[in-house]
Amino acid sequence: MEKNILPQLEFYNQLSESYDQMISWPTRIGAEGMFFKKLVSDLKLKSSLDVACSTGFHVIMFRRLGLDAVGVDASPKMIERARANAITCGVTVEYILGDFSNLSKRFSEGFDIVTCLGDTISHLKTKLEVKRAFQEIYKCLNPGGLFVLQNRNYDYIVKNRVRFMPPTGSRNGTEETLFFRLFDFNPKSIDFSIVKFHRHENKWDSTVQTTEIYPYFKNELESLLKAVGFKKLDFYRNYNFEDYDKNGPDLIVVGEKRGVLKSKQAGKHSGASEKLERKPRSILGKVKQSTSEGISKAASVRPRGRPPKTTVIPGKRPRGRPRKSI
Repeated sequence: MEKNILPQLEFYNQLSESYDQMISWPTRIGAEGMFFKKLVSDLKLKSSLDVACSTGFHVIMFRRLGLDAVGVDASPKMIERARANAITCGVTVEYILGDFSNLSKRFSEGFDIVTCLGDTISHLKTKLEVKRAFQEIYKCLNPGGLFVLQNRNYDYIVKNRVRFMPPTGSRNGTEETLFFRLFDFNPKSIDFSIVKFHRHENKWDSTVQTTEIYPYFKNELESLLKAVGFKKLDFYRNYNFEDYDKNGPDLIVVGEKRGVLKSKQAGKHSGASEKLERKPRSILGKVKQSTSEGISKAASVRPRGRPPKTTVIPGKRPRGRPRKSI
């Protein structure tokens, strides 16, 4: 059976209708939320940009953590869903239609943290495109700001020909939807397919969507990130700050832009622990040290419930961030 390879934009426009059925957002945000809460709290981050934000739930998460939160996605349908989700969740955030090209020129101010999650980088065809994307992200960051990249660990996936991701699904009354995501390996690319089974009143139908992605390995990403200026890089296997494992399915990278965040400048010499420091440490090092003291306990406790909703004045935009129009 010949596969119909869809252009990426068409693939995600079509997927937008069922994307939130495929991803269990309460589970995902529950697993990732403590990681980002730790960064926000320890480093006093004030603003965030989520690139390739899909249906917007990470942007909503950052807003609930108290940040001025913005999301960007190239899919008009995903942006529509994201805006609808923000209204449903009762938060005011900003969603912008756009991609990596000229990303930094869209904003009049920088951000304390930029995220690019969900294997987005693998949708760029060449290393040059990836480097340009990293350059744009670097420009979007305030001095001392953080970039968090989450990708599939293709060192492990390609070597072991791992074809299947865990199945997901949802059920609503007499309707049930199941999703199977799989990889077919080519010499220089991967055919990424999503098979969707839908049941309505005991009748099943199915659809298959396929697009092409490109695996990038840890050393390639590290080299490209350093080439655009990131001075400090930490690699993790999961959102518990556990060190990268070459035999694990996921790769999380946290990079730091040169400079010092304004929030850290204000209290630079105020703490006793700072005065006892013999060597300068990156802000990532400080987070890592404080995390190592309590992460075992935190990792064993399942987050309960939703984060508290932010009180929002209807129609009011996030504070302090005038934007250029698209």
